[in-house]
Amino acid sequence: MKNSLLWSDDREAEGFSLLEVLVATTLMGIMLVVLLQVLTTALRAQETSLNQIQALLVAEKVLQESCNAPSLNAATYQGRDQGFSYLIRVTPQYDLSNPLISQVVMCSLIQVTVSWSERGTPRSVSLQTARAIVQKKS
Repeated sequence: MKNSLLWSDDREAEGFSLLEVLVATTLMGIMLVVLLQVLTTALRAQETSLNQIQALLVAEKVLQESCNAPSLNAATYQGRDQGFSYLIRVTPQYDLSNPLISQVVMCSLIQVTVSWSERGTPRSVSLQTARAIVQKKS
């Protein structure tokens, strides 16, 4: 004699239906695609941030070297450093002189623009400073 609690004929089959498996698989696929897009976006943001930090470091280095120049005459310089292109512009702003003193104070604006390409898009960062030097009158 069968135990009615263990062997019921009207008991439903256990497990998942095909429709439930398809829905679960579709949801997992959608979640995987969204997760991959988020990771890709995060990696691109990290790359952009790293490039901007490196460009700023190059700009600071080039600006510091330009500030140490013995002369602040009007000039434009170009160069490359660590895969970045840079452009330096020195623009005299004003001179201060006194007829009683044989020296002149020259103030110039120094601008550094660092450029690079990121996934086919041109990017740049600029720094500028003013510098004054004392020179003998010519």
